[in-house]
Amino acid sequence: MNRIMKQPQLGDYIANLRKEQGLTQEELVELCNINVRTIQRIEAGNVTPRNYTIKNILRALGSSFEDLTEEIHKKPDETKNTENLLKNPNHGLLIGVLGILYILISIPLLIADLFASLRDEQIFGIYVYSGIAVLYSILLSVFYISLAFSMKTKSHLLKTCVFIFLGLEILSTVFGYFWYSASYATMGVAIGLHILYAISLIILAIPFFYSRNQFEGIFKHLGLLLAIAGACNLTFVLFPIGVVLTLLFEVLLIALMFQFYQNGRKIIN
Repeated sequence: MNRIMKQPQLGDYIANLRKEQGLTQEELVELCNINVRTIQRIEAGNVTPRNYTIKNILRALGSSFEDLTEEIHKKPDETKNTENLLKNPNHGLLIGVLGILYILISIPLLIADLFASLRDEQIFGIYVYSGIAVLYSILLSVFYISLAFSMKTKSHLLKTCVFIFLGLEILSTVFGYFWYSASYATMGVAIGLHILYAISLIILAIPFFYSRNQFEGIFKHLGLLLAIAGACNLTFVLFPIGVVLTLLFEVLLIALMFQFYQNGRKIIN
């Protein structure tokens, strides 16, 4: 290689590449057999490693000297836009639209559940409620599965937590149907459904909290925000706050998808 990226650009490049793969510094050490202190010093820009060390790190991250050379020759403004966590930035638009539809369909379902639990009143017939619940489950599943499989990460944590979350959510929706039908409409069942929902939120928060360093600004706090929402739902009394925080999480997640899409369009243009 005729030209090596200088520090601190080299450290930033390796750190960003590692975060895109969803790896911690310790996990990277296991893949390239380099001391963790060395990785920390390289990413911090405190030391310029030898060529063979760079080669080992890049190979562990699925990259190469050729990719590094291309990065060197990129325009400065283009480099700023390459921090995109979607495999295909165009998917950000689709995921964002799915998210908006999912939120819209969840509103009447939430209102119906609140009336049934707090006032013991059905504002929708059982067939209308069932139709909304089915559409909600479909949009919810497509939105989060599309998100999980579109993200740039070698870690299976996001996919695993998404499928567990969806399983619990669908289970909660099924129980909610029987509860709404008045066959099992008791406060005990209502509390049980809220607890199941809260657990699903906390599980979904795990990958976002674990990968928080991949995001910038307010998006770093997505995992913490959802975990707090789940905790509020566990108390049942703080359920309204949990609903607001969950909605805020989803709005931010949708905004992030649109941001990835826009960044991808800027690079193309």
